[in-house]
Parts: sequence; structure tokens; C-alpha cells
Amino acid sequence: MLEVVVDTLRPLVDEVVVAVPVDFIDEITAQLQDRAAVIMGGRSRHESIGRLLAASAGEVVLIHDGARPFASPQLCSAVLAAATQHGAAGAFLDPTVPVGRLEHDVVASCQPRQEARLCQTPQAYRRDILHTAYHKSAGLEFPSTVQLVIAGGYTLHSISGEPENIKITTSLDWLIAERVLAPLMGLDA
Repeated sequence: MLEVVVDTLRPLVDEVVVAVPVDFIDEITAQLQDRAAVIMGGRSRHESIGRLLAASAGEVVLIHDGARPFASPQLCSAVLAAATQHGAAGAFLDPTVPVGRLEHDVVASCQPRQEARLCQTPQAYRRDILHTAYHKSAGLEFPSTVQLVIAGGYTLHSISGEPENIKITTSLDWLIAERVLAPLMGLDA
């Protein structure tokens, strides 16, 4: 999966930097060869993104999950272009149904689907925006870079996500990726 992501991104960006758990650095470095720089990830996504920011040099930083191998080059390009123009952008998927907001396992409100979107990656940010958002959040942890940037006071431009751009985190996700999406996209699973 990681190789597919790296190969998708390489023609679109000046550099690719990958954060991995320390125990996998040698294996992933050998796997990717010279296609990407490999660094030690952090204890959390928030910490890993901070390390990736420090290890990269681009004016606009594209963030993408290795667990989302099906994002198209067109989506990545659109997010980069929007971040270049607006400062911050990300892929967001139409949920197709209303979204409930929970409070203690009870639906407290229901957001109409036209007013809600599901976060995906890729996301892209001007370096100064991402750096300042990290500085403002000193001592806080955010599970999502989107939340970090919004909490930092920045607006985030929405690009229509892709239904095929699933995040592979469960055995069902893997089955869908292996049997449906990979063949559909001409990839080996």
C-alpha cells in the first residue's frame, strides 16, 4: 500500500517523506529504496506530522495516509492547487446521509448531509500555516491535522473527495480493497 501511495505522489511533489514506527525504518527504507526519505514516526499522528514537517522543505506540505492507497493523482493535484491558492485544503467526502452528533451515546443533533463532509487525506497546507498551528497548539494533541489547523484559527478549503479513497483499517476494508478497488484500478493487492 505504501509503495502505491509513494508512486502516486512522486510525480506531483518535490520530495516524499514517510514516517514509520522505529522498528520498521530499515524494512521500509529498503522497500522504498530512493523513492522516499524514511523517518521515525512519533507516538501519535500529531507527533508524526510534526516530525514530517520538520523533515520536509516544501512551501506547501501535502499530508497523505499510507492506509489510503486509492487516492487518485487528480485528487492529490486538486488538493495541492487549492492549498497553494487558499493556504489550506483537504479532501472531504459527501456522507450521502445525515450525520448524527453524539453526546454520551445519544444523538444530540443531526447535521444535514449537505452541510457535512467526511475528512479524507490528502490534505495540504502552506508550511507557515502548519508551523504556526503547531506552535499555537503547544501541549495539545489533535487526532487530525484538520482539527489542528482549524483550532489554530485558519480556514480549510474543501475539495470533493473520492469514494474509492477508503482508509484501510479493518479486515473488511482490506477485503474491499483487495477484491473490488485494486482490480478496478488495475493494481495488485
